[in-house]
Amino acid sequence: MTQTDQTEAERLRWLTSQLLVRDADVHATAVAALAEEGDERVVPHLVELLVIDSIANDWEQFGFPAVLRSRDPPRYLELPEVRWPGVRDALASLADPDFDSDHAWVEWETWYSQQEIDPLDGFEEWKLQLYRSYLPPVGGLLDCEPREFDMQGMRWGNCDRSFLAALNGPTFVPGDAVDASGTSEDAEARRDGESDGETPEPYLEDDHVVFGFEIDGTAYAVPRWVLFPHELLNAELDGVPVSLTYCTLCNAPILYDRRVPTGGDADADESGADEADGGDVDVRTFGSTGLLASGNKVMYDEETETLWDQHAGTPIGGETLESDPDLFLDQFAVTQTEWGDWKAEYPDTLALDADTGYGYDYSYYDGNVDFFEHYWNREEIVQPGVRREEGPLPEKASVYGIVADDPDEVWVVSIDDLRESDSGVLEAEIGDRDVVALLDATDDVAVYDAPPGPVERVETDEGDVVLVDGEGFEWQLSRNELRSADGDSRERIPGRHGLWFAFRTHYETAHVLE
Repeated sequence: MTQTDQTEAERLRWLTSQLLVRDADVHATAVAALAEEGDERVVPHLVELLVIDSIANDWEQFGFPAVLRSRDPPRYLELPEVRWPGVRDALASLADPDFDSDHAWVEWETWYSQQEIDPLDGFEEWKLQLYRSYLPPVGGLLDCEPREFDMQGMRWGNCDRSFLAALNGPTFVPGDAVDASGTSEDAEARRDGESDGETPEPYLEDDHVVFGFEIDGTAYAVPRWVLFPHELLNAELDGVPVSLTYCTLCNAPILYDRRVPTGGDADADESGADEADGGDVDVRTFGSTGLLASGNKVMYDEETETLWDQHAGTPIGGETLESDPDLFLDQFAVTQTEWGDWKAEYPDTLALDADTGYGYDYSYYDGNVDFFEHYWNREEIVQPGVRREEGPLPEKASVYGIVADDPDEVWVVSIDDLRESDSGVLEAEIGDRDVVALLDATDDVAVYDAPPGPVERVETDEGDVVLVDGEGFEWQLSRNELRSADGDSRERIPGRHGLWFAFRTHYETAHVLE
């Protein structure tokens, strides 16, 4: 490096340091100077600033969760120094695009995610200081050691733990009590004014998407549109502490066991909570950091402030990563289906009481998931921090994945391909395990250890789904197992939903089962 180059780099670092000074006028001067310098190494700095500046200046349009846009933004976004005048024009002078829509900051993030721009030396520390100063609830979590994430690729998801609050200790009630479809006598009585006023208001229609699961023989249903502004639910159900986590960007509901083994014992069985019952465990309370890694939400636990990959269920920064780097959370199977199908299959199900006490207008999300439909369905829209890549499936394909003993390896089933197949059954091998994947009675994917093949999916005259194995024996489907007439059984293997890009970016190896 020549003396001239060194001097130039030092000047650029000094100018970027001025962007952290708590004075919007100083920011404006530094932004203009950086644009004049014309060095693309400062683009990563300016993209970070553009996101914060855009949201702070237009909370009513860009605040998240959207149901809170009518309220005041967090105080740290209202401060007069949280402004970088001219930052969008500066980016346009340094790079090819010149986005000028109302969502220019989103377009800049999409563009930036496809580039390979090496920032100035010291960028990681600069970004940490930016987040600590201007996004303190986020920066306090991001500033962790050790860490195994890419600081440059970590994105702010225009929220934080102070206003994307987890739904803690919710109440579940009999499904009939909140069924508004008109198919239960309880719901009809309420519409006729016969309710005593002390029971929950019916709100679940047959076509509402719900996340269904079973804990210790009890079925539960959580509607997606109620969970949406929380993205995470912590509860203790039948004595089992669980977290229903939900990444809105990749449409990924995953139900984790909140118990983690102590003493570095990370060899628990992924099929459920049984391993945790036999030894010492810590119970973690999970929340959303407001950060995104490769388009997937980053969780944290309140007990240690460890950062966790929501999709893989692994620690990625902080205390638990240091003490138990190979740990990954046990999970339970989650069904993503419609309320009408879920209650038909599990008539005694409990359902979430929508009177949560959090004061959200959940009806905002009833049939409306805001701009997330674009993230889910439009291939040209790229989630923050995700680099496009050609692969075996479209980026936005809905898939169901199974992880075996290695949290870095996953096997996925394309849900649409399974639905469109003639058989509705897929026989495959996951690691050294023969499995069968099929559509259950709720029209969602279920994966089991396989009976002798080939296996055929059959719908009975009564509308039930059964499997017939290669020897002609019939297997009845239950939530957690296949069972033959002679009492033989095959256990269910819990999996995780999501869009394909979340699997290819959050696991070292992702196999597509065909």
